[in-house]
Amino acid sequence: MEYLRVLKKYRFFHYSATDPLEASMDITAGIETFNKSMGASFFKRKHSFINFFFIFGISSLVLYLVSVIKSAYDSRHDTTKLIYCIATFGFCCQAIMKIYSFIITRQRVVDLYENNLCYYQNMMHQSDTVKRVLCDNASLIYIVIKGTVLIYLILVITTMTIPGFSSIFLADRILPFGFVVPFIGADTLAGYLWNYIMQVIMATYYWIITVGSDITTIYNLLTAYGQLDVLMTILDELDELLERDECPEKIRDKIIEIVHQHQHHRSYLQQLVHFLNPYHFVTLGSTVPTMVISVLGLVLLDWYPGAAIVFLGSVQIFYICFLGTSLEIKTDALTLKVGAIHWNKLSIRDMKYMNLVLAMTQKPKMLAVATLPLNITAFLKVLIMDKMFTVSIYDS
Repeated sequence: MEYLRVLKKYRFFHYSATDPLEASMDITAGIETFNKSMGASFFKRKHSFINFFFIFGISSLVLYLVSVIKSAYDSRHDTTKLIYCIATFGFCCQAIMKIYSFIITRQRVVDLYENNLCYYQNMMHQSDTVKRVLCDNASLIYIVIKGTVLIYLILVITTMTIPGFSSIFLADRILPFGFVVPFIGADTLAGYLWNYIMQVIMATYYWIITVGSDITTIYNLLTAYGQLDVLMTILDELDELLERDECPEKIRDKIIEIVHQHQHHRSYLQQLVHFLNPYHFVTLGSTVPTMVISVLGLVLLDWYPGAAIVFLGSVQIFYICFLGTSLEIKTDALTLKVGAIHWNKLSIRDMKYMNLVLAMTQKPKMLAVATLPLNITAFLKVLIMDKMFTVSIYDS
């Protein structure tokens, strides 16, 4: 994460704030503005989904689902086309899960937002050092969110434009995705163009809902990341009090504050992990088979569009695992920070409080799918498993 902070020197990623509450509200307002393009809201309790953008987007998703199923049935005797349909079906599963998590059960997302809002309001009574740490974390959230929007946009544009340019130079007309809209054949030029336009519209809506849900997740996860930074800053303040041999009352107040902050962090992270577990389960459960099928098509049938799908799936899994790893690293740093305070200057009672904090930091709440922690190790395991499975099929 520290390497990402360097990006704020560039104008595109630059964001500075002096008030953590205001910074948080600015970021969530930006997310809400983006979500308006799909007719949804993730932070308002009362929101009407009876609007053009939402109905049009859901209709596009339904048409996408019907098109994939029908195209798969029609192409059941053509292995290459069938693989293309099955591979793109994984993105449909993701879109359905995103709609379920962030729209149908959106009250849980609103609960997380209101939890964050209360947290930042309470932080207004903290020291200037703590406020500065929260403002730096808001800058980091801004950088990661903007980078996510940009990367996903580049991926979608690349995925949608390369088949069109390829069709100019190749004998066959290639569509971005492996399905054809019912009753509109792609054999003629007019049918091909209509299918291409429809797929661009569907891909745009998929990009919007993917970016909207992912940047909301990033905001929540990096808020938890910032809570750990705040805890370490307050621990530094406790250490300074111990060095100066301050009165026991001040030391105890600071320790109680640390305990309360850590309890809030664990409660918030538990709430967030409970919300994200099914979301990540479906994401990995649909993305990994999609990557395996795409690699098989690429190796066995020279199906080159599979490379783009594998890359897109890899980026999505990497994002999840990268955020999980960052949270793990910061949690380990907190454990070391607790262990490095001046324990010899603590009273027996205060030592018991801090010993409890140390024990809790050693049993942190982490992102996971079933029993698999979501970190860079898991990402590498997925890639290795994908490669090994493909090799075994190819050898057989």
